[in-house]
Amino acid sequence: MINERLGDYLITKSLGKGGFGSVWEATTEDGKTVALKVLNPQVLENEKVVRKFFHEAMILAKLDHPNICRLMEFFPDGQNYCIVMEYVKGVELKKLIAQRQGPLPFDPAYNIAKHCLDAFQYAHKNGILHRDIKPANIMINEAHVPKIMDFGIAKMGSTASHDTAASMLSIHYVPPERFDRSTEIDVRSDIYSLALVFYEMFAGRRPFTATETSQIMFSHMNEIPDPPNKYAEHLPAEVSQAISKALEKDPDDRFNDFAEFSRAMEIDQQTHDDVTMIFDETLLDASLDIAAAKEMPDVEDVVIVKKKSPMGLIAAVLAVLVIAGAGAGYFLSRDKGPPPPPPEEIEIGVKNSKGFYEIIYPGDESVMVLIKNGEFTMGSDNYSAEKPPQKIYMDKYYIDKYLVSNQQYQKFVAVSQYVTDAEKEGSGLVRIGRKWKKIPEASWKKPDGLTEIEGKDDHPVSQVSYNDALSYCQWTGKDLPTEAQWEKAARGPDGNEYPWGASEPDDTTANYDNIIGATTPVNAYEKGRSYYGLQDMGGNVYQWNKDWYATGERAAKNPAGPETGEEHVIKGGSFMEGSESLRSANRDRYPANYSSFLFGFRCAAKYPLPDDKLEVMEKLSNEKLGK
Repeated sequence: MINERLGDYLITKSLGKGGFGSVWEATTEDGKTVALKVLNPQVLENEKVVRKFFHEAMILAKLDHPNICRLMEFFPDGQNYCIVMEYVKGVELKKLIAQRQGPLPFDPAYNIAKHCLDAFQYAHKNGILHRDIKPANIMINEAHVPKIMDFGIAKMGSTASHDTAASMLSIHYVPPERFDRSTEIDVRSDIYSLALVFYEMFAGRRPFTATETSQIMFSHMNEIPDPPNKYAEHLPAEVSQAISKALEKDPDDRFNDFAEFSRAMEIDQQTHDDVTMIFDETLLDASLDIAAAKEMPDVEDVVIVKKKSPMGLIAAVLAVLVIAGAGAGYFLSRDKGPPPPPPEEIEIGVKNSKGFYEIIYPGDESVMVLIKNGEFTMGSDNYSAEKPPQKIYMDKYYIDKYLVSNQQYQKFVAVSQYVTDAEKEGSGLVRIGRKWKKIPEASWKKPDGLTEIEGKDDHPVSQVSYNDALSYCQWTGKDLPTEAQWEKAARGPDGNEYPWGASEPDDTTANYDNIIGATTPVNAYEKGRSYYGLQDMGGNVYQWNKDWYATGERAAKNPAGPETGEEHVIKGGSFMEGSESLRSANRDRYPANYSSFLFGFRCAAKYPLPDDKLEVMEKLSNEKLGK
């Protein structure tokens, strides 16, 4: 869309894209820069998504505050709709916190906090509950002034009930009452979420150290957080105590509004100046570098730790360097903290936002993720086919980050002249209503027998059998993943119920339940990424696994299923199936020559790769992933 016009606006740059919409930098006829938010064409028939888009425009139109991103215009563009917003030249607070890896300097952090409190008090007085306060929704401009963003799930009214919006929230910033569906949500819930943001800014870490969804929920409901000045000893008592009060489990024990919260955080000028000086002396860098923070990769669930003093940090670095040396001796830091961890094993590739190495595989130039060795929980007690749940040990392996796309499969067919099972038969299976029918001419080129794949290069290939999927993987020098490989990549080491965690799916995490009624691009659902960063491990299309289908106990290490069988395993659910099919333990099976417009695949590869591929892989990875 670069250099195209939407209404009176010339698109100049992409600012981001998700499963349902995209944001663009654009200029007006008089040269002013704005941000355009546009719905993606494939969701225009989804009434729920369109209604949410209208809702955000209605909320923004009601608000006019210097610390809230301003709505400038809302207009239809042909069949689509466009929100025109103030362009904020800056960075998400989320990235600024991640870049600092410790407390923010006191003066800008205090000013950001006070501005945010003023903005949310204004929104509340105008009858708006934000309901999704988190660092990612607060932009910090180059003058260190915050702008509140994303009112997509906000509510007009002083209270709100629980609805599907709850499942769109970031678990780290959810007040405990959100987990009790019998309670109403009011301004005190927003106060709790903002206090969690302030805790990170001033203490340099989150109040709860849990990383798994269920553990984080437990912490919100049961754990009393340490006061933030335990981790930032020079933080004024007024600020620390105000944040602690705002984090009370019972809403009745919190502040009644943001103005009361703000008054509790007041400090006199002398205290402000003294604390600013002390903080600046104890931090390695007492400035906020907006430009450097912009360069940070997109991060999710970053665990922030307290920054060491300069001498402690130097000692820790020296300790790691000397201990890692070839027996030259060791260095004992005088820092009273625990000894530094051993240096991390370095792999070829570039770390993704989840902290796992990605490579570009030479065979088809696909992005693959390195899955670490270790145990995970496979199976479940839900259904007999999934029993028993058991701990499985897996060696390292690579697996495709994305489903194999139409474009990739088209290249394979052009080079190899491969003919799929559906093409040989002259038909493929398509579900029409509740019935499955053999539709003439249905194949990977025309999955439903009617619609060509033209314009859908980045959608997953479908209407492929196990044989077709395996042939592609072998052509690239890879293989289909075993069921254990697939399930570990989906669930993570703790056996999450869904790829993204324990929360039920919604229209931001997966393409399922006929919400859209067709496939979507393989990179459309950022919020649905698995523990390791893989996309579409739930929804879009089912995925073939290497194993023959069997039930019962599995081998305890690297299970690969029985040596023979009649049907192969498929997993992952599809765009037509309900939420139950998206559970990572869910499994089904079909014959090797069975193809359907709901079936696709991804590939896996052994670790380490053969020597003849390593040099090419390293070169491609550095070039394409930007190491």
